[in-house]
Amino acid sequence: MEMKGFLAVILNMGLVRKPTIPEYWNKSHASQLSRWFMKMFSRNRFQLILKFFHIVDNKKIPHRNSPNYSPDGKIRPLVDHFNRVAGYFYTPDKNICVDESLVGTRGRTAMLQYIPSKAAKFGVKFWVLAESASGYVHNIKCYFGKKFSPVTQLQQGTDVVLDLMRRSNLLNKGYHIICDSFFCSLDLAKRLLNLNTYITGTLRANRQMPLTIKNANIDVNETVYVRQGNILATAYKGRNGRKPVRMLSTYAHAASLNGKPAIIELYNKNMRGVDGNV
Repeated sequence: MEMKGFLAVILNMGLVRKPTIPEYWNKSHASQLSRWFMKMFSRNRFQLILKFFHIVDNKKIPHRNSPNYSPDGKIRPLVDHFNRVAGYFYTPDKNICVDESLVGTRGRTAMLQYIPSKAAKFGVKFWVLAESASGYVHNIKCYFGKKFSPVTQLQQGTDVVLDLMRRSNLLNKGYHIICDSFFCSLDLAKRLLNLNTYITGTLRANRQMPLTIKNANIDVNETVYVRQGNILATAYKGRNGRKPVRMLSTYAHAASLNGKPAIIELYNKNMRGVDGNV
């Protein structure tokens, strides 16, 4: 029963956000008391369990020099279980997003990443596939870092999207993926179309795209479209933009909505699923 209570506290900490764990037991400010946490555990007891909590026997984890070593050895059973139950209990709506999420930690791990744009800055990076509307996380994949990540023939963002979709069993079902410029590319769009899957995303200036879009010299509130078959590319300069925003979609139409290209409205509306979980 104590372990169930411990897990309940962990889950509720994700709903009731505090800057540090001791803050859940802080009695200094009556208006911010979290009495439920105090009733479940004393602070010292909770932190003691947290300190010694393991889901894998360390003796069974291969040594770092072993060919069987994997940096996620201590958390892999938890990640695998999460992916199984997340897919079993819920089927996401048509619009899904793919992004990265940083789980903050400064612990000693080969997977430690430094991403200054994130709030935590240091942590373990996960690739995340989530439903756009609700933020429901459907599948996650741990990033091991360059040293331990297998090298593929594909651009990394393309490989991540295809792998998450395969693991989630969502390919060939008409899903629409929204992603940022790290993932989105013309190559990925073509590959997904062959798998009855659609994409909308921003494009980096150095990615392959029609020259009309790459070299677009446009005024504020001006839009340029180029379509080739099912693939639509666009460049748009908003009021606050010094450079055009370049986008690609196999789902959107060349139309305007509220003074902006519909493709941008579509992207802004649906690209918040993962951010809502960070």
